[in-house]
Amino acid sequence: MLEPGAPAPTFSHPGAHGGAIDEFGMSEDLDRVHVLVFYPMDFSPACTTEMCSLRDVELFGLEADVELLGISVDSAYSHRAFAEENGLGFPLLSDRLGETAEAYGVLADEIEGHPDVAQRSIFVVDLHRTIQYAWVADTPDDQPDLEEVTAAIEAIQDDRSAMDRYSKAHEQFQYGRSELDAARNAYDEKHWGLARETFQEARYYLDDAADGFASARRFAESEGIEAAAATAAEKARRLRQATEWFATAAKEYGDGDSDVADEYEQDAIAAIEDVGELPSLKEADRDERLADAE
Repeated sequence: MLEPGAPAPTFSHPGAHGGAIDEFGMSEDLDRVHVLVFYPMDFSPACTTEMCSLRDVELFGLEADVELLGISVDSAYSHRAFAEENGLGFPLLSDRLGETAEAYGVLADEIEGHPDVAQRSIFVVDLHRTIQYAWVADTPDDQPDLEEVTAAIEAIQDDRSAMDRYSKAHEQFQYGRSELDAARNAYDEKHWGLARETFQEARYYLDDAADGFASARRFAESEGIEAAAATAAEKARRLRQATEWFATAAKEYGDGDSDVADEYEQDAIAAIEDVGELPSLKEADRDERLADAE
């Protein structure tokens, strides 16, 4: 078995996801942590238990940061039936010849009378394609410790990736602010229906921004970058709340209840004024480097 610190081999296989058969794999350049779950065969009791456990933890609560791939030697069509029967929401790949299992050192000569199948094993691969966690079952019925897997994922930190996620989230935040301005123009002109629709559009962008900033915070190595991303996420959530309050005010004005509408409008305006500008990651990174130099 490949050990932590080793480079993770790339691969590409046909697989099943969302009812469709497609090509899946892990390339040279990664933008998400990869969790590779090798297992012996579809529909076996132990494999069903394992894969359903992974389904139930919902990618460890880090869907935006983690790519979970199940891998066995079964066909993509067997995978599709297995996934549909058990409600598995992540890709299952068909390593028919066992080449990828062999590259990771987990191809078994035989398990319960089945030759050349993958041993039950899990690898956590960071954004530099380095294995950070590796586990292999001693017996076919052994199950992984998902708390250990989650801890390995959460321990992966990379300022470069954090800054990239912050940049993308900042873009979504700006789109959200632009839609919010357009919605307020419609609101000021008493186009209540249009205003509500545009506030809703702003909310979608701000939701994405908040998730992106939260993702940046999780990856940050430096305290300054982590703090900046956390502040930005809170500002995005605050602005998102303002869009909801404005949308509710527009509805109440449209329904003729100006007293309730006034209250929501005042809350929305106060929230927007409280947001201000987003933290600068460049400044946070510079401050961190200066502090390290001292």
